[in-house]
Amino acid sequence: MTPSEKLHAHHEKLIGTIRNLADRAAADPAESSLLVPYCSEYLVAHAEAEEVTLYKVDEDIEFVKNMIHEHREIKHSLELISNAYEKGETPVIPSMVRNFMALLEKHFREEEETLMPRLSRTISQENLETLIVEAHQIEAEKKKADLWNLFEFDHKRIDICVDRLRRSVGEMESARKLYSVSRARLLKHIELEETVLFAAFGEHAEAGQMGPVQVMIAEHREITSLIGASSDSVDEKALPSLVDTLIGKLAVHNKKEELILYPLINRSMPRGEREKVFKVCFGGFASV
Repeated sequence: MTPSEKLHAHHEKLIGTIRNLADRAAADPAESSLLVPYCSEYLVAHAEAEEVTLYKVDEDIEFVKNMIHEHREIKHSLELISNAYEKGETPVIPSMVRNFMALLEKHFREEEETLMPRLSRTISQENLETLIVEAHQIEAEKKKADLWNLFEFDHKRIDICVDRLRRSVGEMESARKLYSVSRARLLKHIELEETVLFAAFGEHAEAGQMGPVQVMIAEHREITSLIGASSDSVDEKALPSLVDTLIGKLAVHNKKEELILYPLINRSMPRGEREKVFKVCFGGFASV
């Protein structure tokens, strides 16, 4: 593959996942809880790596300034989505997501159709090949594998779904569907925490650090017991009380994880191990 083909292939792999997440977020704003951490982890690292490799050798200063400005615009549009999600302003998220994708796709086209052909004319293919390899190495090093961000955003995705369930109580057909989705997402979240995140952390934890994990697992058992019944088995009269109890338990449980356990895991696990966990858990969250 030529350097240009390698960049294109890398873009396609990156944007393919982002496009799938963006489509889901446009259809259901709660899904932006996966779009934002994925882009913060992978897309930002990609942009920063390009700026210190490919952009550095381009002789058109104004073009490079414009490309860096586009990186800032893309990052800002992602921050707007995150802020809207944090504030619960979900109706505006679909249009924000569409704007984000338009900026990203335009930028990738400019890199492939303008930047790479010009670089191919000014430096040797061998040197350009070296720059592409270097960019990918820097990109890999810049990824933080921020598990804290990923799991906290998934908490919020579940919270939105449970809040919809709370507001639908009284319309049993809609409530059953929302209960089923909330239950599936919550069970998947717990499964990935226990079988992937906590298991990986256990291999690196120091003496005493697994104490908070055991507390969280015990609370998981309480939560799974509460939502043990399938949607068909839930009694209409019992549902309001069940949902209120679930909201209360999740509020306390999630804060413990977000303020104590996730930061501890991020600090304690090597970046390479966090990267593996991020990839496995991201795929798991995206499936429900």
